[in-house]
Amino acid sequence: MTKKLYYDPERTACEAAVLACEAVGDGYDILLDATVIYPEGGGQLSDTGHIGEARVSHAREADGKIWHLADRPLPVGAAVRVAFDPESRLDHTQQHTGEHILSGLAKTLFGASNVGFHMAEDYATIDLDLPLDEAQLARLETEANRAVQRDVPTVTRIVNESELDEIPLRKRAKGLAGEEIRIVWCGGVDSCTCCGTHCARSGAVGMIRITAHMNYKGGTRLWFACGMRAVADAQENACLADKLARRFSTKPENVLEAVTKQGDELAALKRTLRMRTDALLAYQAAELLQAAETVRGVKCIVHAEDGLSAQELKQLAEKLCAQQQAIAVLFSRIGETVYYQLWRAAGVSLSMREVCAALNAITGGKGGGRDDAAQGSAKAQPGFAELLAQFEGYLKQRMKGS
Repeated sequence: MTKKLYYDPERTACEAAVLACEAVGDGYDILLDATVIYPEGGGQLSDTGHIGEARVSHAREADGKIWHLADRPLPVGAAVRVAFDPESRLDHTQQHTGEHILSGLAKTLFGASNVGFHMAEDYATIDLDLPLDEAQLARLETEANRAVQRDVPTVTRIVNESELDEIPLRKRAKGLAGEEIRIVWCGGVDSCTCCGTHCARSGAVGMIRITAHMNYKGGTRLWFACGMRAVADAQENACLADKLARRFSTKPENVLEAVTKQGDELAALKRTLRMRTDALLAYQAAELLQAAETVRGVKCIVHAEDGLSAQELKQLAEKLCAQQQAIAVLFSRIGETVYYQLWRAAGVSLSMREVCAALNAITGGKGGGRDDAAQGSAKAQPGFAELLAQFEGYLKQRMKGS
């Protein structure tokens, strides 16, 4: 068993003896008789730190023993000094204490229960079992920061199983039994069984920001940041708002209105462009049909035009095949890629899927589709015009049945 000294908020280091050292992968698992390094668990990340000269990157608990993953071996029986990294410990305890505050208030204010908590090095999430709207989340964030500002001491109490039943808690972990069950009260707004480390006072959390949220399994998943993570998020958002304000020649508080206005104008322009593109493609389809060679009563159109999108190629092919008995094979080069669409009118028997396979073989491209329509793309290459002429000859032969 390892003596757990990491719950003492005043202790940053301790003396210990090495009980075991085992090689694992590129490192070494070290077992001590005492440690201040918190092992990963309960949704909280492991501390990092040092055991003597050995660097500890992770700690885990198994059967009451805490194993420290270190970068070098230590002799069994050696007396060593153990210390955690204060910056990562503070960050982890801020996120964990902030989670307690948010979860306790979500329950009190809205009756929403925390059904999931995850902490990573760059984000933390809480899953609530009820959907919360923007106004509710804003209130939750405000009340959470009020709890931080009240700077309430964090209280920890060890109770036995019979005592636990008499204590009102927001959440009680499943399967708890025995004489040493740990209860934590955080920020004056939350109480639950918990095995993690916490800030000594709620004020040490610094700031709590709900950075994002989404509907999740009928409830709400919210992303949050505490302490310097919250400061970094606020700075990043302020910088972004300032850049947008300068881009739109307005004040930061008017950025949303400016972006919305430009979005509406862009949507209107896109509608106009679609209308004009449709009219242009209809005119182009009429010209192509007039100039096309007729093979056994079917117009054969093989046409290449740079700059048309795949959707515009499709529109043009649809117009060609809707007006007359026709086969349309259309190409467009965008950058280093040539896109193609192959369509046939109703009543034309030639399979576009088979024709596309032949085109892929000629151009080295990839594509496929149905008998009535297919599409693909190929890398642009020198002599592509000659390849198209070769393909047009092949297509006309297929249409003649030869």
